[in-house]
Amino acid sequence: MPLTRIQSLGITDGTIAAADIASGAITAAKLASGVGGKVLQVVSSVLSSQTTISLNNAEGDLGLSASITPSSASNKILILYKLNYSNASGDTFVGHLVRGSTKIFQGDNGTGREGSISFQTANMNNYWSFEASGSFLDSPNTTSATTYKITVANGSNLTMYFNRTQRGDAGDPAVSSSLTLMEIAA
Repeated sequence: MPLTRIQSLGITDGTIAAADIASGAITAAKLASGVGGKVLQVVSSVLSSQTTISLNNAEGDLGLSASITPSSASNKILILYKLNYSNASGDTFVGHLVRGSTKIFQGDNGTGREGSISFQTANMNNYWSFEASGSFLDSPNTTSATTYKITVANGSNLTMYFNRTQRGDAGDPAVSSSLTLMEIAA
């Protein structure tokens, strides 16, 4: 006769090790009510190299991306970013949060300069370094691996410097930028 049920008599709390639970056996749907909002997984990416992006009315990939596979299509992805940058006086740039190939969390003013991230200008001080940071709660509605990245665009032939100052002097700060993704239970 096949075994169809095991009684849990005598099994006390903490006696089943996490390693003994099959991967994916516990889903958000199986958790007790009220667990929405819990962080289910965290993925982070760091860009520590000094990066220069020169654009002429175009959009460029910063090289900062992270991929996450949601366990449920109803779960959200909390995006946290911190970008260290510098630019020349008068440079105007806008950053984009991108899911796959889709720009998300965009402003809307009909000028074609809509974005997710606004960058301050250096105002003639090429030794200044700035930080742009923020967050956005996205609803990707998928259980497939999803890549998020940051791109940069400008309105003329301008240059932006990441993780360094514009002048790039050895005595100037050299810092890192990061992109963190957190799956949040629905």
